[in-house]
Amino acid sequence: MEYRHLLISFADEQLKATIEDNATTRDFIEQLSMTINMHDLFNREKYAEISGLTVENTNTPHYSKGDISFYTPMETFVIYYKGDQEPLNGLVKMGEILKGVEILEDYPGDIEVTIDIE
Repeated sequence: MEYRHLLISFADEQLKATIEDNATTRDFIEQLSMTINMHDLFNREKYAEISGLTVENTNTPHYSKGDISFYTPMETFVIYYKGDQEPLNGLVKMGEILKGVEILEDYPGDIEVTIDIE
């Protein structure tokens, strides 16, 4: 895959994420750049509905803080900013924010996010 990182921007913040090489992530990258409204769930994750992505494999058995995933049952793009090794079925890992994801704790509720590639 020629792209190395996702850039996730909101308010005056920017997070950089590694990218997994899988069909779901490649389909997602084809839709970038995008601005979406992400909702908060359980003070641990931000999510937004993204439909039409190819799903090859959902064998990721859990999520960890910093993971970016596609949750297949609800067709949602998810950024996990709290939690570690929590089990959840139906995930395709798309990437990982290696530094700074906890800043999302400072943004309760919905936020507008722009996602692009680097």
